[in-house]
Amino acid sequence: MLVLIYITCQDKEEANNIGNTLVKNRLCACCNIIKQIDSIYWWENKIENDKESVLIAKTLESKIDDVISKVKETHSYDNPCILAIPTLKASEEYEDFINDEVD
Repeated sequence: MLVLIYITCQDKEEANNIGNTLVKNRLCACCNIIKQIDSIYWWENKIENDKESVLIAKTLESKIDDVISKVKETHSYDNPCILAIPTLKASEEYEDFINDEVD
């Protein structure tokens, strides 16, 4: 099964570094970066409002734990948002691409 892994990052540079690490290590076939989002969240008993970037990594279900471990190794946050989201369907050609590129 193909999986999207949604990761919030401090900024575009961090998202780029993590994305490159995931692809270089063949844990993901492709990553997309959304340069800037507005985030509102509870942290240490208060509401925070920040600018972040989003990294969306495309991989296989079998690689979820490896991706999570690698992100935690390289991420600047103590508790990064890392969400594995299953996909319902993909084009056969795109599915082949992911399968071919992820080790």
